[in-house]
Amino acid sequence: MKSLKLFIIALLFINTNFTFAQFEIPKDFTPLFNGKDFTGWNIKPDLGAWYIEEGKIICKGDPAQPYIILTNKEYENFELFVDFKMSIGCNGGIMLHQIKMDEEKWARGSYVGMEIQVSDDAGKDIDIHSCGSVYNALAPLSNPVKPNGLWNRYYIIMDWPILKIWLNGQLVQDANLEKEEVTKYKLQTGFIGLQNHRTYVEYKNVYIKELPSKERLTELFNGKNLDGWKIEGDAKWKVENGEIVGTGGDGWLVSEKEYENYELRIFAGKYENGGTSGIYYNWNGQKDPGFKTEFRDWGPGNKMGYNYLLTQIINYGKESYVRNNGELIQSNLFHNKLKKGKVAIFHSANDGIIKIPKISIKDCKFLINK
Repeated sequence: MKSLKLFIIALLFINTNFTFAQFEIPKDFTPLFNGKDFTGWNIKPDLGAWYIEEGKIICKGDPAQPYIILTNKEYENFELFVDFKMSIGCNGGIMLHQIKMDEEKWARGSYVGMEIQVSDDAGKDIDIHSCGSVYNALAPLSNPVKPNGLWNRYYIIMDWPILKIWLNGQLVQDANLEKEEVTKYKLQTGFIGLQNHRTYVEYKNVYIKELPSKERLTELFNGKNLDGWKIEGDAKWKVENGEIVGTGGDGWLVSEKEYENYELRIFAGKYENGGTSGIYYNWNGQKDPGFKTEFRDWGPGNKMGYNYLLTQIINYGKESYVRNNGELIQSNLFHNKLKKGKVAIFHSANDGIIKIPKISIKDCKFLINK
């Protein structure tokens, strides 16, 4: 029945004479855009890049910020419709599973989440930056995008790990994200966004239907206090404005529980750099601290002035991996080391302040036999 449903939906948009001016609201879908104002969207800081006119969300295409607007609500699995019309040279996108961006910048959205490319490249060869691509990750199966000045339609099914995308009624993505190394560790929950770089673009008919959740995350920080953690060493630790704040000398904030076969996600910002603050995993005490990764910019995708970077530690089977802002930076063979232990956040006396708003962990035993 599910396959039949998808086939019927796809048929609705294959007809090339289909008019985009009249959009019949699909059953069980709700609008993300009311056609009148930015209710339901985060547009901070608003410096005039985006506005609404005649039922369309428009980015006028000059350098005014922000270049991305996000929903106020987070989404995991869903079906999504979006219509878009591009100008010459347009470079935009539909952002999935994004991190909140207000005045402070978080990790690069297209690296840790996904960007479904909106690009003025009708008739061109396809690659990982083409319209219909998962930006910088998966090329589309074909290029059915219409030339600039004409309306296009995305129909997106995100049902982790399955991603299916139709562009103008033609299937352009049909992926199992967990089987693709470049996508298997992307965030599975987050905000939906509309994005644009410098060139004029219009969006309308933004509708969504939520699908059942599958995420296996457990939060390790409750945003209120240090329950579940203990302090070792000379560093000072406290919770302030919903963040763990570390200052002072050398010291650790150590989880009370130990973990094995997991993906750990930690957002961290480091200020007044100079030391080696970071995180130890598979920690079994100061004499057997396991592995360490530091809180710092590691790659070209990170050097964009972010206040926080996402570190992901994947620890299962016989190896561990570390990803920083979506890029692989470290891999370790266990050999004789224990592949389980506690998590220990380290503050270096040579650093100023480290701030950590979010730490979560996902059981990855299910991945061992894949």
